[in-house]
Amino acid sequence: MSESRTVSELRRLGERVLADSTHIFEDHDTDNEAAELMAFVLDVDPDDVEDDERLSKRDADRYLALVARRAAGAPFPVLVGRIEFYGLELKVWPGSFVPRPSSELVVDRAVRRLKRMEDPVVVDICTGAGPIALAIADEITDAQVHAMDIQEEGLAQGRKNARSLEIPNVTFKRGDMYDGLPQDLRGGVDVITAHVPYVPIDELDDLPAEVREHEPLFTLTDESDDGLFLMRRAILEAPEWLKPGGWLLLEVSDDLIPKLQALCTEAGLENKGAASDDDGLSVVVEARKSRR
Repeated sequence: MSESRTVSELRRLGERVLADSTHIFEDHDTDNEAAELMAFVLDVDPDDVEDDERLSKRDADRYLALVARRAAGAPFPVLVGRIEFYGLELKVWPGSFVPRPSSELVVDRAVRRLKRMEDPVVVDICTGAGPIALAIADEITDAQVHAMDIQEEGLAQGRKNARSLEIPNVTFKRGDMYDGLPQDLRGGVDVITAHVPYVPIDELDDLPAEVREHEPLFTLTDESDDGLFLMRRAILEAPEWLKPGGWLLLEVSDDLIPKLQALCTEAGLENKGAASDDDGLSVVVEARKSRR
């Protein structure tokens, strides 16, 4: 019976179930997830789990239920209610966009620029629950960070994380892209960051099941044929907000680099290349407003 099983026995069962799942993106470490789900159920650090401890029926049933949900594709951070992003432990709510480790590259590139500036102004559009904005604000404490999104639910989550993490220099505002920003910021923004939905509507079925079936549609696509309706706005409207010498940093997939660089040129921005992380999974297109 489940009440007589040890932690080790149940964890091995969890590992097998997750390894056999066809709904989990292949780059996830399912053995580690099985162990972390066990630690979550026991409310202890993973290093403090005792393999020979016997679980109560209640804890065993709860563990197996979580494993079953994960095997069905429920995102791991949603099950445990948290995710680490750029050194911050962010709370995650069901039905929200789960921050991607790949987005840490946007933060890296922004911080690299902002460290050279005094009291910089940052705008993060399509912020969702604000992982990028929160990380930048935490790293650059003299920055004034404006996190913009059209969906109030994500903004509310961002505000909760900002309060719990005691990050005072980020403001979450509802607005369609740049709409809603204070008018006195026009021509005064040092860095704009953006992780804009860009998946073409007819390519949604190609996404991993745990993404397309468990995350809000509006966080994945703008429902346009090429997926670039919002991206065009992000680029073409950026110059009126950037100060001379200001930066636009866009997280994208590598196949979109030529199209986005062409849009940056159309907007009158200077293309400054595309940065990628070590494994090539994340790409940030960088453009700059002329100093002249």
